Amino acid sequence: MSIVKQKTDQAVKILNELGIDLWLTYVRKTSEIHDPSLYFLLEDTWLTWQSAIIISKNGQKIVICGRYDAQNIEVSGIYDKVISYDQSIKEELLAVLNELKPKNIAINYSFDNIAADGLTHGMWLRLNKMLEDTEYINRLISSENLLAALRGRKTELELENIRKAVDFSELGHKKVSETARIGMSEEEIEEMLLKFTKENNLTVSYPPLVHVGPSTSIGHGKASSDIKIKKGDLINVDYGVFYEGYASDLQRMNYVLQDGEDIPTTEVRRAFETVIKAINAGAEKLKPGVQGWEVDCVARKVVTDAGYQEFMHALGHQIGRNVHDGGCLLGPRWEKYGKSVMYKVEEGQAFTLELHVYVENHGYCSVEEDVIVTEDGCEFLSDRQLELSLLKL
Repeated sequence: MSIVKQKTDQAVKILNELGIDLWLTYVRKTSEIHDPSLYFLLEDTWLTWQSAIIISKNGQKIVICGRYDAQNIEVSGIYDKVISYDQSIKEELLAVLNELKPKNIAINYSFDNIAADGLTHGMWLRLNKMLEDTEYINRLISSENLLAALRGRKTELELENIRKAVDFSELGHKKVSETARIGMSEEEIEEMLLKFTKENNLTVSYPPLVHVGPSTSIGHGKASSDIKIKKGDLINVDYGVFYEGYASDLQRMNYVLQDGEDIPTTEVRRAFETVIKAINAGAEKLKPGVQGWEVDCVARKVVTDAGYQEFMHALGHQIGRNVHDGGCLLGPRWEKYGKSVMYKVEEGQAFTLELHVYVENHGYCSVEEDVIVTEDGCEFLSDRQLELSLLKL
């Protein structure tokens, strides 16, 4: 069974769970503008003209599309009915709605969740124009809750791909530890990881983020050719890959021992221990039913109680078809995160757990792990980094 078949079946269950009669994904020229929900609705095909992908809570799966796209949908065997048109989609769409008579219709827009916001403004206007003289015009609702559940609840096939992506990420991080040398630049580490990824016929889930020593720029800044490894540096690398369309996202830490050192300085050891303690606290709190902000809060408190400045980002985001997947976010109740941090954690969601603290004269100390939410807690998908990797260069 394909992932798309699993996800469309899953969508039917979620529609019934949420009391939504019908889910309508309205698109055109998907090679140019790709609604994020299409990952779960189509198998490697584009839709050219205006098209409607319809799934009802009664289990009916229907596609209305241009004549020349119909065959590609039919051969997938996923949809019960594929209706083609030549001049206008309106007549066929209204006929399907009149047959199904939905009391509400979920469409892909959202104020907070980008993964549920695939309906363009132009297509929104077109849809409203088609429905303006019908009873359905006032039955449109957001699909954000539906898509949060659909993207979040990983099937076995999805989870298998994420696990393999995590395995490859760990191999890349191991290569960093093995090849690092004094004078090697951030940019050279990035180039090595990109070469490793290409050699394994994979793609990165985002450009590798490399942070060396105290003068580096933390966050999403590009690797520098001027910042080079020296003794006493912390080396933080954030690296993930796509495997069969599913992402991993891991950060690992190395420390370059100084002359005469067998262990890192007290400041470095304390920072690393604080990061691990905070991830442990978040992992312990992460279980079905808690809200995203509650998980972030316990980890954040560990950092601030230790006297460090709080990290200015969420503790964890979901991973899946994108490295930053939509739905529940493990973050603080800040305006920029909207209600994404108010969603409840669900079994089957895959999250990162990540945070950093700064160590004067050494750099940033940050670890990131990937986990899957289980029935009563979470399972680490990655081989956890519980000890600082020490490099004698």
